[in-house]
Amino acid sequence: MPLPSDTRQAWPPRDLAPVYAKIDEWTAWYAGQPDQLAHTYDRSKPRDRPAQYRGGMVGRAARWWWGEPTPEGERRAKLHIPLAADIAQTSARLLFSEPPTLTAKNKDTKKRLDELVDDGAHATLLGAAETASAKSGTYLRIVWDRNLRPRPWIARVDAGQAVPEFRWGVLTALTIWKELERSNNTVVRYLERHEQGVIWHGVYKGTLDQLGDLVDVSGWPDTSWLKTLEGVQWRGRAAAVPTIQGRLTAVYVPNVTPTRIWANIPAAVDLGRSDYDGVEPMLDGLDEAWSSLMRDLRLGVARLYVPEEYLVNLGAGKGAAFDAAKEILVGFKTLGDDDRGLNMEMVQPDIRVEQHLRIADQLTRNIVETAGYSAESFGMKDGGQAITATEVGARRSESWVGRDAKIIHWRPALGEILETLLMIDATVFGTSVTPEVPQVDFGDTVSVDPEKQARTLALLDGAGAISTWLKVKTQHPDWDDTQIAVEVDRIRAERGGQVEDPDTFTGGNPGGQGDPAQPPPEE
Repeated sequence: MPLPSDTRQAWPPRDLAPVYAKIDEWTAWYAGQPDQLAHTYDRSKPRDRPAQYRGGMVGRAARWWWGEPTPEGERRAKLHIPLAADIAQTSARLLFSEPPTLTAKNKDTKKRLDELVDDGAHATLLGAAETASAKSGTYLRIVWDRNLRPRPWIARVDAGQAVPEFRWGVLTALTIWKELERSNNTVVRYLERHEQGVIWHGVYKGTLDQLGDLVDVSGWPDTSWLKTLEGVQWRGRAAAVPTIQGRLTAVYVPNVTPTRIWANIPAAVDLGRSDYDGVEPMLDGLDEAWSSLMRDLRLGVARLYVPEEYLVNLGAGKGAAFDAAKEILVGFKTLGDDDRGLNMEMVQPDIRVEQHLRIADQLTRNIVETAGYSAESFGMKDGGQAITATEVGARRSESWVGRDAKIIHWRPALGEILETLLMIDATVFGTSVTPEVPQVDFGDTVSVDPEKQARTLALLDGAGAISTWLKVKTQHPDWDDTQIAVEVDRIRAERGGQVEDPDTFTGGNPGGQGDPAQPPPEE
């Protein structure tokens, strides 16, 4: 189906409105901008909702802490802790701190694949994994422009900027949109629709909630390049770019599945869920706890209350003042016949540091563990009794289990999009590459401690539980079988050559003096 033709088409589609609203909420936590968070949870500004000022359950149900209005005349003093952004960044690093290893059966295909998937692709995957963690998933699409690069490449699209279509859990079409212009009630949108065998492009001029009319693409720099794109076919004001028959030039990678909150929305059941799903109230509480501590700090400044008579008199009718450096002084009026009124009093309010830090620490731990990570992955240490190294490893393994759960979505999606990339390279750019689905392997995310690895290999070798080949493979995981075999031969040569078969070895040098199978030496 080509681009929408109904000028009254709601955009984004109404059936997905709850989805985009939730993605916008997660995006606010990911971005970590106080203004954005305040706007997300209080959309009635500048007017305050009366329910937000109520106490008890009614008031609490009507607001989040970030949605509490700032009283008129006061400045907002709310502190945001970017834990949500840290979670997304940690997820991406667990997956793509090192680029995945791509293997193809055809050597020429492997060589071309390495040329297409360069450091830029690694950066794209790292960014895609980070936004997928925050926004429930990410899209990868194939793009090309001979004026920019002499080859196709992979680009990401955030979950909140596309309308997917699934059948039996498989992505069948994808419509990506971007706002080109917004003025009052007029919005200009650029739509890019991926279907099997074709990519449609069109520009619509409509309203805030309706798509509007299809207009000429040449009026905006972001779309004028379509006029000179090689191979484009025009259908009125819509541009069609042929791709690969029966092949979609985009894939969707869910963060983790299944979805918890969109199970009743048919168009969204395959979108997966964000790492923030279910922890938003705790993120809100974490910011409230830290802001409360900072409030204690501000209000906890020592004050010296002194009678106004002790302050500097500026003259008749001008009152009294004190040096700005003496900011701890606070004057108060006294009764003339009260001798005690001339006393000074030092006041130092309590700053509840330990209480606030315990609350913040527990909230942080609950957030990261509910999101599927170990607290140790975020530098948190257990404050209780000492634990064994095995227990430490078990706790850290929560992050690796979560990583594996994401890899099962990433591996097939990468294999599919990389095969499509090779197809576009062969069809559009005329290369002789033979497309195939490459094998995608995710390596270790952290560097191995050389000393620890050496001890492990030595113990296995002493127990006779590991071969020389496997020891070399462990030490050099990036080597192929030929390189490993050469190194094994070198090791054996340095150790004295061929080892005798223990079933036939009788002592002495084989075939030489000391071998019982040989006659004794002549005297």
